[in-house]
Amino acid sequence: MSDGPLPTFILIGAMKCGTTSLHHYLDAHPQICGSDPKEPDFFLRRNEKDLAWYKQCFQEPAQAYGEASTNYTKYPAFQGVPERMHRVLPDLKLLYLVRDPIERAVSHYAHNRAAGREARSVDEAFRPVDDNHYLQTSCYHFQLSQYLEHYSKERVLVIESERLRADRGQVLREIFSFLGVDTAVEAPAFEKEYHTTSGKLKPGVSTFLQETQLGRWLTSAGKALLPQALLERGLEMFRTDAERPSLSKPTREQMRACFRKDVGRLRTLTGKDFDSWSI
Repeated sequence: MSDGPLPTFILIGAMKCGTTSLHHYLDAHPQICGSDPKEPDFFLRRNEKDLAWYKQCFQEPAQAYGEASTNYTKYPAFQGVPERMHRVLPDLKLLYLVRDPIERAVSHYAHNRAAGREARSVDEAFRPVDDNHYLQTSCYHFQLSQYLEHYSKERVLVIESERLRADRGQVLREIFSFLGVDTAVEAPAFEKEYHTTSGKLKPGVSTFLQETQLGRWLTSAGKALLPQALLERGLEMFRTDAERPSLSKPTREQMRACFRKDVGRLRTLTGKDFDSWSI
């Protein structure tokens, strides 16, 4: 086995919950090395690649090493991930970023629609609810239970996406403490949001407004007419990966019923309220 680091933690998802931003924040910490690429998907493979390839994803010396592959919490589409992971990394710490299950599923659908991988209407895509990939990915306790067969609960930190946006500094300090790195670190990157489009890291709308010439001009011109929040919402509409389809009331209620038991189990497991969620 060649020399080189392996992850001490993995951000296992969930997709469309802000993992790109969190990966960027973690990588900005001077004691943390984030993988390049962000999503190596190493443990999806039934025939695992040579570990030498995986180690090459971590180039900088650090105290903690991590990657963020959202496919790791898409069971049963991808099976055997926790087993393979534990076989290679038995002392790993796991971060799991979660979001209102309905909102996450709708974003997942919109992402696939924009990428040309989804032709159905949103209501058609979410029916039937049984064995539905979009809904299964939003069943966070169901996904996490696959890992708890191999890792103790103490090795898992569940993070609410809504809290990461609303109280980023405090949430990052909690994460840094869990990972055993300096909790007092501050960095300009922590003030931004990031998205991945076509495999490239792109700043979120707030960052676009602050750091590009067009964004600053739009902000300056728009301030006279529109509140900042409304201006940002208007600009967000121009992002093809942010188009938000409207769920019918029957579909939304059907989804709420589908998620209710899983969310209850997640609350019991974590002791967290997730009180900003619609379920």
